[in-house]
Amino acid sequence: MKKVVIFCCALLVNLANAEFIEEFILKKDEVKIINLFVENTHKTLAFRWTLYKDRGLVAHLTYDRNPHQFHLYKESLALNAFKVELTQTRSTRAQQPHIIIYFVDFDDYKKEAKFRYYLNKYDAQIEIM
Repeated sequence: MKKVVIFCCALLVNLANAEFIEEFILKKDEVKIINLFVENTHKTLAFRWTLYKDRGLVAHLTYDRNPHQFHLYKESLALNAFKVELTQTRSTRAQQPHIIIYFVDFDDYKKEAKFRYYLNKYDAQIEIM
């Protein structure tokens, strides 16, 4: 339980310092592509979901050729968002720049999921195309 509380607090601090970028809606297996320039290098983030069951969403994300699979639950503050670090450098920055993808809602009638994503730059050179 202590780990969940710490994670929730960290996520809230990250969202408070983050810049809201966009809200989007996806149907099953529809892909959201986010093109970025991260410190003068083109990067692509691809995000989709494949299954919604028992109020949980199975999501897939590929960033910098690294695939991730995770579950998102809109009712759970600890499990309704996923953080993607945008750089792999071991810099002296206190925080690494990252994107947070937040699961907002699921429309059972339309079979669509709504998401928002936020960007924390932490003084890094990052642009979203």
